Amino acid sequence: MPNLALVVTVKVDPECVNQLKPAMLENAAKSVQEENCYQFDVIVSQDDKNTFMFYEVYKDEQSLADHRQTSHFLNYWNLMQALGDKVKRTAQLFDKLN
Repeated sequence: MPNLALVVTVKVDPECVNQLKPAMLENAAKSVQEENCYQFDVIVSQDDKNTFMFYEVYKDEQSLADHRQTSHFLNYWNLMQALGDKVKRTAQLFDKLN
């Protein structure tokens, strides 16, 4: 049963969107193939096409830690880091309310 959600907001400078978007989508597509990743959606703001949100659901904290060691996550993460201050990222963890 899923009990850990990660909500990430990524604001990208317009000149970098076409560079980062494929890495975001690849990360999402490959993440849902992980055994303990139940959902990974990438959505874009209707008000600002340079603002994205990831909604990720994992079995538990270990599953999220395992995800962060995968090549698809590291490809996205390393590209985001290389873009430096052209990408602003915030993340918040949520527990399932029982």
